[in-house]
Amino acid sequence: MAADKKRSFLEGFEAGLRVAWNEVIKMASRGYSSTELGVMAKTKLATIHRDVEAEAARLDEASGAEASPEGGDITARGSYLVNEEKAEAVYGHFRSLLKTGARGLAITRTHPTDVTKRFQLGDVEAIWLSRTPDKTKSGDVAIADPTNLVALAGAVIAFLEGGGNAAVVMEGLEYLVSLNSFPSVLRFLQTLNEKVVLNDSYLLISANADALKEQEYSLLAKEMAGEL
Repeated sequence: MAADKKRSFLEGFEAGLRVAWNEVIKMASRGYSSTELGVMAKTKLATIHRDVEAEAARLDEASGAEASPEGGDITARGSYLVNEEKAEAVYGHFRSLLKTGARGLAITRTHPTDVTKRFQLGDVEAIWLSRTPDKTKSGDVAIADPTNLVALAGAVIAFLEGGGNAAVVMEGLEYLVSLNSFPSVLRFLQTLNEKVVLNDSYLLISANADALKEQEYSLLAKEMAGEL
């Protein structure tokens, strides 16, 4: 019995090493720099639990074990997509994270004052996606030009790196796509997703699948930890 356990362990250990080194070889062959490889390796390490959970689910299914609870809940740190016509349910999930002690940042298409009041978000930081030329009319609200994704990403990353355990909610994804391009927005979200994982935080994105091309929404979903 002990010999069987040892053999099973060593077989799994060998398989894990092979997968890890094959992944390293694959990334190295694509010409990434050492810095880029380091970032991707950290991202892989931070999300390895998802691979373990997926394998456990596969084994449970294969052995006829009792099915796990249905999806729809935030089960781990990472980025999540909420498919809805208007940004409403996403704020419910955001509020739940705030109640657990997460630091909140809302990126809104609607004026932040209206959003925080309507959804009872309390004292959270906010960024208003607006092309308002006269910023003096916005009061104390932080404004981000929706066509400047680099600056917007910088602001979000600064918040994420300000202490971890952050919850960021974003509405107006279709608005960003209309002003930029889908590939640009996808790269923007990929950058944020990496930072979210590395800083042990959450990113909740409201998106209307009907307002995007099927392939575009599918690509977005693949970057997420799950859909809510």
